[in-house]
Amino acid sequence: MTKEIKMIDFKTHLIPDPTFYFGNRITHELGSLINRYDYDKVYFVTNELLLKLYGKDILDMFNLNAITHEVVILTDGEDHKNFRNLEYLCETLIEKNISKGSIILGFGGGCLTNIVGLAAGLIFRGIRYIEIPTTLMGITDSTLSNKQAINGKYGKNQFGMYYAPIFIFGDTQYLKTESIAGKKSAIVEGIKNGFISNKRLLEYFETKLEEDIENYSEEKLNELALKIIQSKLKILERDPSEKGYCMTLEYGHTFGHAMEFFTKGGITHGLAVAKGMCIAAELSHHLGYIPKSLLDRHYYLVSEKLGLDVSIPDYISVENIMQAGLADNKKTARGIQYVLLNEIGECLNPDGNFQISVDPEVVRKVLTDYKKKTINSNVAEAV
Repeated sequence: MTKEIKMIDFKTHLIPDPTFYFGNRITHELGSLINRYDYDKVYFVTNELLLKLYGKDILDMFNLNAITHEVVILTDGEDHKNFRNLEYLCETLIEKNISKGSIILGFGGGCLTNIVGLAAGLIFRGIRYIEIPTTLMGITDSTLSNKQAINGKYGKNQFGMYYAPIFIFGDTQYLKTESIAGKKSAIVEGIKNGFISNKRLLEYFETKLEEDIENYSEEKLNELALKIIQSKLKILERDPSEKGYCMTLEYGHTFGHAMEFFTKGGITHGLAVAKGMCIAAELSHHLGYIPKSLLDRHYYLVSEKLGLDVSIPDYISVENIMQAGLADNKKTARGIQYVLLNEIGECLNPDGNFQISVDPEVVRKVLTDYKKKTINSNVAEAV
């Protein structure tokens, strides 16, 4: 029988800085944390599947702690991360008599908690919000940012705000029912953290990925999640604003977001970032910044070790990616800029913003060459 792994807490280094409560099978601790606050009602927002899997435990915990609550079901996923779904949630909460004294609890993956967090920031100019991630990506990456956003017609995360939860509650027992594809997506972000800031983390993943991810125990998932969280906290500690050094966290994301958005989430975030990192590494190598050995290490980790197909699908053209890039949420007055590596653990920083401008024709050539190079990949697309 899996035992509880004692709850710990730590600061995120963000501004504002919500406390992150972390452990395994710690849901019984949540009620007392909520009851530290004065509130009239807790609105528990989740999707139908998660309510079926974990709803009884959560609702029993509410009742045990005399927490007045109401359940709101929200359809989530990348293709539902839009104004229509945001409006539905906001109007539903108003219809259910939410007040400035209420607390909204978002229970789900990154798409759901992004919508819930944005709704919390909008309703009455701000309702208190608790974030409970249920995916490895959520617990290790998307929660460690005060950024809340939805997608627009032309690109990903185009509309949003910085809005912090009052605390984050990460119970790794919820990860046991996540797909292997979802877990691999999160590991990609961990590998990314290694490339941009910590070469020892890459060594950790080289060893860790010798194990069968599909058979990770709850204890191993807990250890893996904490390792990735700690790697991101070191980055956030250097830039609590999320607007300076933290831009390095976007490594691979400009290209990845373009493919993710174009396919309406058909290519999941983690897989898109895996492809995007390899493209960014090709661009860094083409421009003479990194050696071929570092470029090859990208393919070794995400393709060979993690088993992901890093090719650009036939139905996505180079022009599709170029056009989607024009709507990227990191576009500046200088146009599209890219986060590129200078060496393992260090990104280029010529202008102080950890991004560089690249001639669009160079980017187009690198994308064209990359598509030809990877199109015949024999690795099965695992995500």
